[in-house]
Amino acid sequence: GLRVLMRIDGVQVCLVADQGCAYGLTFVSHFYAARKSIVTPELMNVQISGGTMIDDVRRTIGEIALDPSVKFIPVVSTCVAETAGIAEELLPSKAGNAEVLLVRLPAFQLRTHPEAKDVTVATLLKRFARVSGERRKKSLVIL
Repeated sequence: GLRVLMRIDGVQVCLVADQGCAYGLTFVSHFYAARKSIVTPELMNVQISGGTMIDDVRRTIGEIALDPSVKFIPVVSTCVAETAGIAEELLPSKAGNAEVLLVRLPAFQLRTHPEAKDVTVATLLKRFARVSGERRKKSLVIL
């Protein structure tokens, strides 16, 4: 799912995960996805359990939004239950010129990479797909 998001032009991922998970996913995404880095707030146990996590995530989103080329900021929450349980209402829906969307990819619930991609695409379609138009019997969505 993370690799899908990293390959979209104008996207800068904000990863919400503990430091160990962030290190591994940044490495994998940089070399096997889009050859660009993930931006992540520094989340150690103190931030996760101490109540500053949401403020840290909001600050990171604001920093990402300073780049005028960024049009979409997926906030990917993954790994531990504390980061997977972020309330979407606590995040901005827009920062600068960029739309912000929470994408939940909790590692403890998703067993396979294809399942993570399905969750990612479904989240994107819920937010950005136009469903008010005329529907045909057979349709194909190409991303």
